[in-house]
Amino acid sequence: MRPLLVLLSSLLLLPGAGHALGKAEIRNIIKQAHPGAHISEIEKETHRGESVWEVDFRHEGQKLEAIISLEGKIIKVQIDD
Repeated sequence: MRPLLVLLSSLLLLPGAGHALGKAEIRNIIKQAHPGAHISEIEKETHRGESVWEVDFRHEGQKLEAIISLEGKIIKVQIDD
C-alpha cells in the first residue's frame, strides 16, 4: 500500500502530469505570450494525432493561430490565412 501512495503523491507533484488546462487558462497563456491579443476562438482540435487547443487571435494587426498542448505548452504560432 505504501509504494502506491508514494507513486500517487509523486504524480500529483509533477508539473503538467495529467492536468489538462481549460479555456480560461489557455486564454491567459496567449495573453502572457502576446500582450494585447484579441482572441476570437478557442477550441479543442487534433494536431499530429494529439488533442490540442487551437486559438485564433489578432495581435499587432496580424491574424494568428496558436496550437497549444492540453498541458499549456505553446507548440506553434503561425499566421492564419
